[in-house]
Amino acid sequence: MRNEAPIISEISRVRRQWTSTQVRDYIAALPIWNEPVEIRQKFGGLTNRTYFAYVNDKPKVAIRVGFDQYRTRQTSVIQCTLAAYELGLGPRLIYAEPNLSVTDFVEGNGMQLEQMKDPAIMRRIIDRMKVIHAGRHAVRETISYWWPFDTVRRYMDSMATGKAGTGWKPSPWADRLPRYRQITDRLERGIGAFLPTFTHNDMAFVNMIISPSGEIMLIDWDGGAFGHPLFDLGEMLMWAEADEPTCVMALEHYYGSLTYAGMHQRLTEVHSFQTIAALRLVTECLETDLDPFYHVTPEEFAEGMKEVLPGQTPALIGLAEMLLPRFEALWEQYEELFPA
Repeated sequence: MRNEAPIISEISRVRRQWTSTQVRDYIAALPIWNEPVEIRQKFGGLTNRTYFAYVNDKPKVAIRVGFDQYRTRQTSVIQCTLAAYELGLGPRLIYAEPNLSVTDFVEGNGMQLEQMKDPAIMRRIIDRMKVIHAGRHAVRETISYWWPFDTVRRYMDSMATGKAGTGWKPSPWADRLPRYRQITDRLERGIGAFLPTFTHNDMAFVNMIISPSGEIMLIDWDGGAFGHPLFDLGEMLMWAEADEPTCVMALEHYYGSLTYAGMHQRLTEVHSFQTIAALRLVTECLETDLDPFYHVTPEEFAEGMKEVLPGQTPALIGLAEMLLPRFEALWEQYEELFPA
């Protein structure tokens, strides 16, 4: 388990329909343990199952189990995890097979939402973003390309048609889709030409850990891809509920000084990404709510919500209802930047 080079198997054994107990038992039987371990499920991941392996009652490694769904492709997740470790941004990969990966446990405290709003911490997060975005050299194999506007459109297509497993019954929110589509198109037109870079694409506080030395580490590379670097910045600012001066500060920290025209264009792009980041999460929750074959059960999702967002309705609809007002507030504030 402690060899530097990860063990990577191409044989798929984990099954989507397995219960959390079946997954735990499979992990316990992996041929990588050289000492007795206890496998415990860790709630908080909203799109995959996470377990920790404990030795002498201390967590030693983290195990992530997930499947191709929505924007996530597992082969890309593994390559992004390897690249993040090479860049000093994330944990070392120990073992991987399709739908399962094992990494070193990251010591430290999970980032809290209120911490992310602190300008000093925000600047430290941006410093880590810049390492990611300059890190294409660490990506050794093919990874995904991700464009948030097209992802939202695909989610809305599923919401409009429903899914086969539930008899093609459209989402209860289907009547809102024409407006959401128009907003998506308008937001997309605010983005100028750019060079795709290595990006994380899920800059939520739950995916950041502050190490004992104060270093910020990034986990959960489900959304890792080549994409627009300002999406990472915009999504972080969306979660932090940043005001305009904070957005300006963030852009100046990322780019240095900008001309008036340059700042205007970058602000337009960041505001577009803030708004689409909120809508992406809303529509992802609503599409997932239609999927009877979703890997994480409603009960597991509820436990995760209680862990990372206490006080919210512990269900997919709870996350959608939390973020919908944020999306509407962002659109109301910035709509004039995106003419019809």
